[in-house]
Amino acid sequence: MAEPPESYRINDEPDQVRREQDRLRMLSRVADGRTHRALTDVGIAPGWHCCDIGSGAGLIAAWMADQVGPSGRVVSLDVDTRFQAPSAGVIEVRTVDVTCDSIGDNEFDVVHARAVLQHLAQREAVLDSMIRAAKPGGWVVVSDVDWIQYDAQPVPEPFGTLSRVLRELSSSQHGYDGTWGRMLVGALGARGLSDVNGRGEVWTMRGGTDSAEWYVAALDRALDVVPAEVFPPGFDPRAAIAQAREPEFAILSPISVTAWGRKPGR
Repeated sequence: MAEPPESYRINDEPDQVRREQDRLRMLSRVADGRTHRALTDVGIAPGWHCCDIGSGAGLIAAWMADQVGPSGRVVSLDVDTRFQAPSAGVIEVRTVDVTCDSIGDNEFDVVHARAVLQHLAQREAVLDSMIRAAKPGGWVVVSDVDWIQYDAQPVPEPFGTLSRVLRELSSSQHGYDGTWGRMLVGALGARGLSDVNGRGEVWTMRGGTDSAEWYVAALDRALDVVPAEVFPPGFDPRAAIAQAREPEFAILSPISVTAWGRKPGR
């Protein structure tokens, strides 16, 4: 079997960049409301210093900037910052690899990451870095998904095979952890954070809509770089993508888990 590429990171081809920009905006429309609610729950307010990790299109950073106002500060971090506007106003955009670069030290009132840690083999160390970057009394807010109930439902074929094979490949080659969502509350509590809480949500993923396309588009893009040999003989991954874009396609999403806790010391 041919080895998959080292990374699925977006290359410089204009079509790849456009497709990922579109996908990030779909994800924003699906997930930003939950993120806004969690950040509101921990009390984001004028004057706060905030850090958004894996900021993608930069839309959460922009929302944070609206909340903290001109007396606040927002640092927007991503390993690839092509998909967001450059630094402006209270927003500072930094190109950072959080697996090896510093996030900060006792610097932020809230440090947030969504759909980041589960993709990183170094997730435990990055979570430690997030806590280190928070001020004493500051908040750490993390969101990731858990696939346990998604996999327990009857996912239609051939899409079920496509989803399973590509997640297994990502786990074996890149350290992806599809169970990380259920670990978040315990991971924050084990690190001594106080006021730890969490929330999980599921929605219906409908073919051809943002509710499913945030995920389907990522699988579609992966097919440009994943070798055909990773699939069972005779399997047609493009047919699976087409199936998930039909209007009658409807399955439950993975569980989106958000957890938060306060750093001791204030």
